[in-house]
Amino acid sequence: MKFSKSAAPGAESTLADYILNFCGSSEETLAYIKTHLGRLVRTLEITPGGTEHDRILEMGAYMQITAALRTKLGYGEVRGCYLGPLGTVDSKSIVSKTGETFSCFIDLFNAETDRYPYLDEHFATVVCCELIEHLALDPMHLFAEVNRITRPGGYFVLSTPNICSLRSVAAVIGGYHPGLFPSYVKPLPGADTNRHEREYTPREIGVMLNAAGFEVDRIETGPYGIDPEPDYEWVVKLLKQRGEFTDLRGDTIHAVARKTGPVQDRYPVWLYV
Repeated sequence: MKFSKSAAPGAESTLADYILNFCGSSEETLAYIKTHLGRLVRTLEITPGGTEHDRILEMGAYMQITAALRTKLGYGEVRGCYLGPLGTVDSKSIVSKTGETFSCFIDLFNAETDRYPYLDEHFATVVCCELIEHLALDPMHLFAEVNRITRPGGYFVLSTPNICSLRSVAAVIGGYHPGLFPSYVKPLPGADTNRHEREYTPREIGVMLNAAGFEVDRIETGPYGIDPEPDYEWVVKLLKQRGEFTDLRGDTIHAVARKTGPVQDRYPVWLYV
């Protein structure tokens, strides 16, 4: 497996600093980025690089790694999208602490009901991080539309919480819910109630990608942040005693898949009734 130009190995600290430079002065934004910094850096490390002639789409773009898709990975056109009224296009700009400015267009639509406002085979790469776990109705719609708008041989890069992580197993054993974000959001005026609807396993993500016409190049798991994780060695020992697998047990699932053909199975029987 070879990528044309991805972030160089060993560049973690450089990428982390670059991301933090764009976090602005909001304490809430800084806290979120620090909590998710590990997965943000890893996303950039595994995303195939592009050229001035290539287009990339970041779904659910919060502008945390969006600038790096241009400056670090080399894509000529960077587009973002987010939930909102279909047909609406926002223009967003961010300025780093060092004075670097980045701007791009953000298209608004519903990722599990709308036809995405892009031509067939328009993008070389689509990045979709921490989004599918929020979909309540039809997650394979997203996979099918990503297939449509990705060129043959193009890449789909995805991250999502891992429901069978060591943390999840420890939670179940302790009598707690295994989800990373199982809580309801208080229905207060202006509150974002877009909670996690379903969290997935690494195996499920691989099967969904295959069903959507993608060949998986990489599936791995890792931490959300960069701080040391809790010690779950007791969970590892328990899994080994029972003969269960102990790999792919990190909190975040990362996947990179390549488009090899049309959608194979729009409604997998294990996912839909």
